[in-house]
Amino acid sequence: MRQRYYPAIFKTLSGAIVSCLSALATVVPVTAVAAGHMGHMSSHGATGLPGDFLLFPALTGIVRFDQEPQKKLSNSDVIPEINVFYTTDYQRFRFLGEWLVSTKTHNLERFQLGMHVGDEATLWLGRFHNPIGYWNMQFHHGAFLQTTISRPGIMAFETAGGVIPNHLTGFLWEGVHDLGEGGLYYTVGAGAGPQINKGLEAFNLVEPGGSHRPGVSFRLGYQPISFGVDEFGVSGAYNQIRSDEPAVKNVNQFVTSAYANKQIQSVRLLSEIVYVNNTLESPTGGKTYDDFLSAYGQVEWELNPTWTLVGRVEGSFGASHDPYLAMFPKFVEDRFLGGVRYKLNHNNALKLEASRDHLRDDHFGQVMFQWSAVFP
Repeated sequence: MRQRYYPAIFKTLSGAIVSCLSALATVVPVTAVAAGHMGHMSSHGATGLPGDFLLFPALTGIVRFDQEPQKKLSNSDVIPEINVFYTTDYQRFRFLGEWLVSTKTHNLERFQLGMHVGDEATLWLGRFHNPIGYWNMQFHHGAFLQTTISRPGIMAFETAGGVIPNHLTGFLWEGVHDLGEGGLYYTVGAGAGPQINKGLEAFNLVEPGGSHRPGVSFRLGYQPISFGVDEFGVSGAYNQIRSDEPAVKNVNQFVTSAYANKQIQSVRLLSEIVYVNNTLESPTGGKTYDDFLSAYGQVEWELNPTWTLVGRVEGSFGASHDPYLAMFPKFVEDRFLGGVRYKLNHNNALKLEASRDHLRDDHFGQVMFQWSAVFP
């Protein structure tokens, strides 16, 4: 009975979300909003649409070498992609949508209808980014927004072999509380999480199939006004994940993290530590417990407005024999990375990145090159 109950709930939820968003979107002739990391956006798009319509094209080339004989990745890849982003406001209502198309995946990454509640908070309905940690909320699917080409392994998206849910579909509450000398940012999300089907598979609004269980998460961050872009915070999540793997029926997952983002003149320091605890239930009812810790530290040195050097170290502890991670062969357990970003102009950039990656059963070197842009 319980196995039927959850899919029925989320099938109903997805239908309600799509119906509500479609109906409300047709009656909202909105004006623009500059949303968080999109601070460069104008109030009236160059396309003539109300709000802000942005295109984030990118072309990424990847070369891998020194792979183990049982390699799980190709020696080279060329990946074109385009991310379509649109956001708009009308009185108390907000809308945000994001669609990513590449040769590797195509997804309606975010589809949110929101309403301002007071002067400091917004309540969202739809599919959104899970408020876990700093990276997942600050950097989205537009490649131009990141200094690096790759995301930290623990923050990889579901379609790229991620091991913690990056998307939820349901309700998101976010806002900021003014403390005089700083701001306290808070985000709480609840909704349908992913299932495990050859990796994590997030709930899909366009094709709402599968068996998706509930997840809840929060993020609490403090940003002192006197320190500009600095931010420090914690986050946590609980996820019930249905699995299609033969040996695992369900996973109950707890995630906690702490992060710090610090700017010292032309140098930016970004670090995060994530603890993951899993309870794996087998089809026969047996349970297995495991946990692991993953952390990364990134330094960015802006030599001038054109050139930026970047380095990142990632490491995992307790991951080598973890039964949960055994279901994710593409998870990067450890990585040493160095790179450079060159801005051609205000909306075009070139990036070069070299790294040494360690997967569960593979070690290899990797060189990546990327052109990314934002239009208009």
